[in-house]
Amino acid sequence: MKRNKTVLVMALTLVFLAIAVPSQPVPVLRLSADGGAPVTITDQLAGDMNPAVGAVTFLGPVGDFSFNVSTGFTKPILGSALSPSMDLNSVDISSAASGTHNLVVEFSDTGFGPVNSAFHLGIGGTTSGSILYQAFLDPANVNFAPTTPLGSVGPLSVPAFAGSTNSSQIVLGGPFSLTQRATISITGPGITSFNATLAVPEPGLLLLLGAGLVSVGLLGSRLNR
Repeated sequence: MKRNKTVLVMALTLVFLAIAVPSQPVPVLRLSADGGAPVTITDQLAGDMNPAVGAVTFLGPVGDFSFNVSTGFTKPILGSALSPSMDLNSVDISSAASGTHNLVVEFSDTGFGPVNSAFHLGIGGTTSGSILYQAFLDPANVNFAPTTPLGSVGPLSVPAFAGSTNSSQIVLGGPFSLTQRATISITGPGITSFNATLAVPEPGLLLLLGAGLVSVGLLGSRLNR
């Protein structure tokens, strides 16, 4: 009887720990073509070609896009929970003879926060078609959840492109998730290469900017004298 009680207590303890202790943040890369089944690669698991923690790399075909090399970087390699910073880059080749084909490349990570800042979105690269870059935040801390749009850049088109935007001020505790999404559209065979960033301004950068503005003001005052 005593043994049964001990087993029951241990079982309840395990259940409590499973509920009380949140899962560790794990970045995930996802690619899908023309609405087909997505290819999902989780950091450190099958399909991840990058051995580093916080970096996920996929190499292979997806639908009519016969060749794709995509990599997402996040904490601890890039940024931190308190200073979110993510980078998504990809080279994607469509070998389709005709028709318009779409590829969605997404990178998501959880466990960010708290934050009191605007987010900056930036993207640049080359394409044979067009590309739309979007970023999202989810207060429920779920990967790929587009609950709160942070901004949108594009569609940007051929041949070389670049664009950026800022979100509104976000004041939020944690944890929350962030997701980058690039939607590529190409008619016939073609290639797209891009690098997309999502980050909050570093405090050090803001201090340098402030110091620079003060210096310019002082210089202007002296010149006026």
